[in-house]
Amino acid sequence: MKPQIAEEIGNKLRKSRLTISVAESATGGLIASLISDIAGSSDYLRGGIVAYDNQIKEKVLGVAHQTLEKHGAVSCQTAAEMSQGIRKLMETDIGISDTGIAGPTGATPNKPIGLFYFGLSCSDTTHTERHVFSGNRVENKQQAAGTVLRMLNSYLDKACSGTITLEAKHVVTCFLEYKGKILLLRRSQRVGTYQGKWAGVSGYIEQGQTSFQQALREIEEETHLIKNDIVLVKEGLPLEVFDKGLSRKWIIHPYRFSVLDPNKIEIDWEHSETQWILPRDIESLSTVPQLKDAWERVA
Repeated sequence: MKPQIAEEIGNKLRKSRLTISVAESATGGLIASLISDIAGSSDYLRGGIVAYDNQIKEKVLGVAHQTLEKHGAVSCQTAAEMSQGIRKLMETDIGISDTGIAGPTGATPNKPIGLFYFGLSCSDTTHTERHVFSGNRVENKQQAAGTVLRMLNSYLDKACSGTITLEAKHVVTCFLEYKGKILLLRRSQRVGTYQGKWAGVSGYIEQGQTSFQQALREIEEETHLIKNDIVLVKEGLPLEVFDKGLSRKWIIHPYRFSVLDPNKIEIDWEHSETQWILPRDIESLSTVPQLKDAWERVA
């Protein structure tokens, strides 16, 4: 079978003169097979690796041992590092990856059968997606492979084809935590975008500032917490978010800080209210795009 989407991807890659490589786990080579079904795919497909075992993920693709120990093989962090690793290993413009639980065994209380994470690494940014499928083992693998191709196709439409011009904006998103809960702030009607949506402490990275310096500045401006009031827990990998409505590509630099005394927090005009929630409850709120994905980068 030669799916139309694989042909579309091939045409866009060839037109843009981009190369691609694939790192697969749960799909077992199915993604590379679908891409290579198209005649002439050698113009853009450099190769792929089936990293089924964690040692292959770590020793060949360069996934950090700490990532596998802390987050597990099936996680957005592992998917991100797999896509980065394959792109570096094969020296391609784009690297894509998958890791998941195809079933019928392997589930845990927090990771059900059918859970997959996908990664796409291009230039200095990495995008991940989380999906849960409900078929049998073969069906889950097929759905996962198709989803990766759609993710790749969408990325090429927005970033590489030249038919859509997206303004890239680098921003920080900071999660403040205290006793297992994280602080979300509701954006007021006075801000420029995403009014009424829940978010972390966020803001544009100003010229001459590092993302960490900007994170500290935004926290002080939006919550009145200074450097001595917080402790850095983790800096996450950048997350790429496309907003066609705003014709903008957000490059989100996520941070996680521990708050020493939450009673010191005072919000500014950019927000109308706050609430402390468990991280698992993020999806129950109307948030800015992919806030949950940003959290998973620093979880």
